[in-house]
Amino acid sequence: MTKRYQIFKWCNIFLFTVFMTLYFSQLTGYYEYQNYQKMIMTEEQIRQFEQDIKDGKEVDIKEYTVNTNLNYENTFSNIGLNLSKFISNTIEDSIIKLFSSISNYVQE
Repeated sequence: MTKRYQIFKWCNIFLFTVFMTLYFSQLTGYYEYQNYQKMIMTEEQIRQFEQDIKDGKEVDIKEYTVNTNLNYENTFSNIGLNLSKFISNTIEDSIIKLFSSISNYVQE
């Protein structure tokens, strides 16, 4: 019983720490600051675009847009994906075998 209590205690401590970190980041305005930085970069890109048009340069919109397609793939996400696929396939195979064996008993 004490081992379960220790696991439960550490999970609660971890979740509380994550909550407090997110709470203080929101409280200090970190998210708003990140959005402000994106807005400044966008305004600078608009100014550069307008200046390039005034200068008569050849303009391509792709040079002035920010790539917002972020790749979140990393080792841990790949491990999680492979693990979930393995569990899904294992459960699916076991359910198919279970129902096929039940079907065989019913038919006999």
